[in-house]
Amino acid sequence: MVKDFRPISLIRSLYKIIAKILANRLVGVLGDIVNEVQSAFIAERQILDGPFILNEILQWSKTKKKQSLIFKVNFEKAYDSVRWDFLDDILKKFGFGEKWCKWIQSCLRSSRGSILINGSPTEEFQFYKGLKQGDPLSPFLFILIMESLHLSFQRVVDNGMFNGIKLSSSLSISHLFYADDAVFMGQWCDGNISTLIHVLECFYRASGLRINMSKSKILGVNVDSDKVKGAASKLGCLILKTPFTYLGSKVGGSMSRVHAWNEVIDRVKNRLSKWKMKTLSIGGRLTLLKSVLGSIPIFHMSIYRAPLSVLRTLESIRSKFFKGHDINSNKASWVNWKKVLASKEKGGLGVSSLFALNRGLMFKWIWRFYTQNTLLWVRVVKAIHGDDGNVGGHVKSGAKSCWLDIVRETHALKTKGINLLDCMHVKLGNGDKTIFWEDIWIDGKTLKNRFPRIYSLESCKLITVGAKLAQPSLEYSFRRNPRGGVEQDQFNELSALVHDVSLIPMSDRWKWDLESSGDFSVASVRKIIDDKSLSDVDSKTRWIKYAPIKVNVHALKVKTDSLPTRFNVSRRGIDIDSIMCVICDNGVETSRHLFSYCCMVRQIVRKITRWWDVPYVEVESYEDWYNWLVNLRISSMHKQMFEGVFYVMWWHLWSFRNKFIFDSKPPSQALFFDDVVSMSFHWCRYRCYVSFSWYD
Repeated sequence: MVKDFRPISLIRSLYKIIAKILANRLVGVLGDIVNEVQSAFIAERQILDGPFILNEILQWSKTKKKQSLIFKVNFEKAYDSVRWDFLDDILKKFGFGEKWCKWIQSCLRSSRGSILINGSPTEEFQFYKGLKQGDPLSPFLFILIMESLHLSFQRVVDNGMFNGIKLSSSLSISHLFYADDAVFMGQWCDGNISTLIHVLECFYRASGLRINMSKSKILGVNVDSDKVKGAASKLGCLILKTPFTYLGSKVGGSMSRVHAWNEVIDRVKNRLSKWKMKTLSIGGRLTLLKSVLGSIPIFHMSIYRAPLSVLRTLESIRSKFFKGHDINSNKASWVNWKKVLASKEKGGLGVSSLFALNRGLMFKWIWRFYTQNTLLWVRVVKAIHGDDGNVGGHVKSGAKSCWLDIVRETHALKTKGINLLDCMHVKLGNGDKTIFWEDIWIDGKTLKNRFPRIYSLESCKLITVGAKLAQPSLEYSFRRNPRGGVEQDQFNELSALVHDVSLIPMSDRWKWDLESSGDFSVASVRKIIDDKSLSDVDSKTRWIKYAPIKVNVHALKVKTDSLPTRFNVSRRGIDIDSIMCVICDNGVETSRHLFSYCCMVRQIVRKITRWWDVPYVEVESYEDWYNWLVNLRISSMHKQMFEGVFYVMWWHLWSFRNKFIFDSKPPSQALFFDDVVSMSFHWCRYRCYVSFSWYD
């Protein structure tokens, strides 16, 4: 008898819909419930915030010679061990209603499983604990479980039973979470270690989440190695050594050294070994280059400044892959790699350099420092480096810190004529979130630097723009009135500057000038850096959507004379039997001759113009052909298709020429035009939104 599984599949589909609805409702309130130490699945918090904070704390401890403890916890089968009764208690404590708790419990109890014995499944049985992997609701429920650990541990810290790392009078850090990845930190002492273990043991008794000591690791900063070994032996855990990996990013190492990036370079090489370059067209390689190969090092580049030699190595790997060469190959290169990196507006292919990517990702931290100044990592930076983060100050060359490397690189770009700080400013609303003297909200500079004598008279240094402009007069909060001379001149200038400022009933926000939306993007930083550093081409790249990528790339090679014609080969010092055109034998085979002068090409162009019913003109170069194309009186869509036909003709012509040289049987010239028409029809038809037939 065949069992009907349709009701079961229907129930499971219905459950997925309900779980997704509950997850969408829950994610909207998590930011208000979950503390800032948890950075997983919360709006505006990012996975790299944790490694960034750890790097800053480690460097601060080494600089201040503080004996510190870092304990990296590994939970044993975290998702599968959660007790449902504990989760229900947590939901009620957080204020979730009775109906919501019943919904969650119903979702949990809907999970069933079976075991394969000798390849045959047993009868399904009910689960009584654990969260389902892959369930959209599970990550958010687990975060609430971890929030209960935060609340318990924070009480222990508040009662003085565990001493965290005190960065300033107002900021002390004792733990960081990213879902089930937990790191505890504090002063190195036996009392701290014992308290930590007791708290985690109590948490296990309540929640079911047991610590896997064989995978947990302990690190002592500025602590004798024997003490660390003794503590690790007592706990039964491993010893953590710097640099170590946390959430996929290296922590505690010197990423300014070339060998620290060997792992990234090897990953790029290993990825290439899995792709069959010889079976990929140049269009396929360009697509993979943009989408995959350039994204592999993005995680490390988001925090650390990559050394120039590392960037050159990675660019060399990308260049050889694009050209279809092996990594260790020394074949001749016909395409200038800088032209490939340049944007299409500058005559390139828009790949963008890794240097620009690295600097753009680093500057994103500066943008977040100003726009999300309440986040935990921002407060860590302010506690260590000052309220302004030393962004506008001088950074010592020997200072080691992720943040200082970012600030230092921002200054380095400024010396090259790329001042990214000038691209961001405050768009004033009601003025309640903008500091009058310290924020850049008017005329591109801070008022305290522009009017230092007047700033010294201000008694309320952190007054907001809204509060300042609401006062009866500009000098209302000064400790005394200006006394003439420089003071009076600066006061008059300041008064004239803010006289026409008007506030509107909306919140202040930062605006990024390089995007019309005002929102920051790494792509805009990459573009401005590449446009400044990469070579320009006379005109922007023509890209026809009706033709394949490989055909568009070939057209760019025709335009830039980047093909291995016989003349170009001989010019490289390579001996060949002849430099004459193999098709007509009536001239030196240059790009200009092959695609413009050759008698066969001119015959094909005449046929194409008769086919499209446009006037024929003999052209002598790519520029002449483009000027003729621009002046044709046909619709823009038809003009793009017509240009695509020429791209296809050039592509087929180069293939025809290669077969003429290397194949034992030369191709037929009589079929050339028919092949161009056929290829143009099929490529355009499947890339055009308008359907048309062969007859059309």
